[in-house]
Formats: sequence, C-alpha cells, structure tokens
Amino acid sequence: MRKIRHLFTLLTLCLMNAHASDDLPPGIAKSADGRTKVAASPYYQNPASAMKYLVAKEGKNLQRNRFCAVGYNMHKGYPMTWVLWEEERTLILWRGSSDADVRTGGLWMARRNLKLGRDTVATENDINGSTYITTVDWWISVADDCRKHGEQYEIEPFKIKPSKPDRQP
Repeated sequence: MRKIRHLFTLLTLCLMNAHASDDLPPGIAKSADGRTKVAASPYYQNPASAMKYLVAKEGKNLQRNRFCAVGYNMHKGYPMTWVLWEEERTLILWRGSSDADVRTGGLWMARRNLKLGRDTVATENDINGSTYITTVDWWISVADDCRKHGEQYEIEPFKIKPSKPDRQP
C-alpha cells in the first residue's frame, strides 16, 4: 500500500509539473519548467527602479511607459527574465544581479533587445543561422505570456534632476 501511495504521489507531482509548463510559449517550453515571480527573486529586486533607469537613459521619461516582466525556471536551474516595454515594442532579456547598482542598470545594458519589426522575421528559415533575431510568432507568444502571467509596471512621466556641475579647484 505504501508503494502504491508513493507511486501515486510521484505521478501526481509529474502531472502537476507537466501542466505547469504546458501553457508556456513554444520556444520557452522546450527549456523551462515553469514561471517564476520576478520581484521575489534577489536577482531582480525592485524591477521598477531598473525600468525607470532605462526610461531615463533612453530619454523617454516625459511619457508614461508600461512594462511587464515574466520569469521562467530554466531546466538548467537558472532563472530567465524577459521584460516587455510596451511603448517601444521591445522584449529585453534582463540578466539579474545580486549587486543593486548592476541590477538597476541591467535593463539599459542588456545585450538582448528584440524590437518587433527590427529584430523579428516571418519564419524560422528567415533566421538564416542568426543568433540574435527571432520569429514574429515567438516574439508575440512571449509578449502575450508576459501580459497574461507577468508582473505589470507603469512608470509615470518624470523630470530628470540636473546633476550638479563639477567644481573646479
């Protein structure tokens, strides 16, 4: 009886795990077990501050900016976080950090920024071996997953405080 209960528990856990990842975007589902809560991770604390920094650095601070962040548990044991910047139609792969300053600047310094239309193509064949571009369908599936399951952020318009001029001796 004990073995049957153990087998039933194991089977239930496997089915729950399979169900948790079966609604992931197709390109993500191949390598992820499920989603994570981005703001709860020590590597992505205070996402709004990184988003506000990005907005300021890009000169978009005088308009409202909407973001979404969705995290995935990758099979290899690390988290992956995509941030959707709605107004810019851009998906940004955010590499988290335990260092607060690096974390805040991480979105602005991200090496993987996929702008819909610029970094997307119609079919897999159109990728032609590129390691950077992706299909429109993949981009839309991750963006939609973020909108549906991700954490939403809105950065209201703000003025950048002028920095104090350096004093000359």
